[in-house]
Amino acid sequence: MAMASIFKNPKLAIPKSFFSTQTLNQNAPFPSFKAAKSAIISEKSPEKLAEIFQQCSHLPTFLRHRPIYQLSIRKLARANRLDLVDRLLQTQKLHSQNAPALKSEGYWIRLIMLYSNAGMVPQALQTLEDLSQNRYSNVSEKSLCAILTVYLNNGMFEQIHDCFKTIPVKLGVKPTVVSHNLILKSFVKENKIESAREWVEKMGVSPNIDTYNILLGAYLKNGDDNGFDRVMKEVLKKDLEGNLNTYNLRISRLCKSKECARAKKLLDEMVSKGMKPNSASYNTIIDGFCRTGDLESARKVLDKMLSDGYVSPCAFTYYTLIRSMVNEGELDSALEMSREIIKRKWVPPFEAMEGLVKGLVETSRSEEAKQVVEKMKKRLKGDALESWGKIEAALPL
Repeated sequence: MAMASIFKNPKLAIPKSFFSTQTLNQNAPFPSFKAAKSAIISEKSPEKLAEIFQQCSHLPTFLRHRPIYQLSIRKLARANRLDLVDRLLQTQKLHSQNAPALKSEGYWIRLIMLYSNAGMVPQALQTLEDLSQNRYSNVSEKSLCAILTVYLNNGMFEQIHDCFKTIPVKLGVKPTVVSHNLILKSFVKENKIESAREWVEKMGVSPNIDTYNILLGAYLKNGDDNGFDRVMKEVLKKDLEGNLNTYNLRISRLCKSKECARAKKLLDEMVSKGMKPNSASYNTIIDGFCRTGDLESARKVLDKMLSDGYVSPCAFTYYTLIRSMVNEGELDSALEMSREIIKRKWVPPFEAMEGLVKGLVETSRSEEAKQVVEKMKKRLKGDALESWGKIEAALPL
């Protein structure tokens, strides 16, 4: 494997001193986690980034902060410095200051997933092997799920099935529906929907709502409404309580079939049951109504979104509405929406604003068009600003 050859290169060999407890600079130039985080975010040199990471390992907040680990490893992987990724993570395994963390299975799973995110599957497997052999902590199904996820995220579908046959025995854990659902996801990712259905029927544990959500998502993606509806009937027959994901999938299914009014009823049902919708719950229905030209209903969903208070509208919400308003020739509504977008300090969608300006000019509302042009010039930068200037030049303002 080409990936593995990196670690056989003598030029990239890891010096023993790198792992020494004496090499860590206790007088690190970063007195706080905030300073260290800022340095890692801004650093462009892979070598310097790795040095900063090592120097900050003594900071307790740094050790606990998952995002800074993910950011550091992602930047090194993008720079194709897998040797530095391995150095840093090996140091995390071996450094004596991390001894308390070694007692946590979650810490080892974090290392496994960091290797996985860098595409370093052999090193992720070796980390599980280290944990399994040395038993730094109790090993649970979480470790099994971590390795299954490694294979899943790296598209190694054949290996995930082999792993599921051998790893549980090796770790001494019994797979539950959580592990089985990861295998189900692998079938779906391969678009083997019939195999996915067969897996649910023979997996030997009771499916949960997440199992059916995976199937619903697969049928929705493939545009198989009949398959989707069959699974949904099964969910209702089993009297399984749908969760947020279930409702959002059902809402998407209805909106794709232009049954937006039914989707809106599902949203109302969610709220009546005390379930908190997320932005996708509202935005899917708004987009659905806009696609059918029913802007009045779309605006009502936005009003409901604001009054419910579960989640604030995002840029996508307003962009969807303003595009449809311009396309439908509702210039007053589009103008009002553009003001709201700019008020929220977002950049309105270029093509919608171009259509709005042209529509205002064509209806003899040049002064309002000029105001829109000037406001856009203040929001745009670079090539977009130059393109907007060409549009402005072509208008009879």
